[in-house]
Amino acid sequence: MADISKMLKDMQQRRDELKLQLHLASKEAEDEWEELMGDWDKFLSRHEFDKTTEEVGESARELGLKMKSAYDRMKKQMG
Repeated sequence: MADISKMLKDMQQRRDELKLQLHLASKEAEDEWEELMGDWDKFLSRHEFDKTTEEVGESARELGLKMKSAYDRMKKQMG
């Protein structure tokens, strides 16, 4: 019976640790999402479209790469 109690305690501790890690990962993902949405809003702002086509294209490429990288990291964390 003592072995079962110890096993249950260990499982509860692991559960609590995983819950905390999930919360931290969620907060990190949320922060990253907010940053990306700020970048998106900045890209869509009129200021961006006052630039040349080449500059807008480069901004779009950078934003796309940043969003893909963030998506891949989030997917990996959740997977």
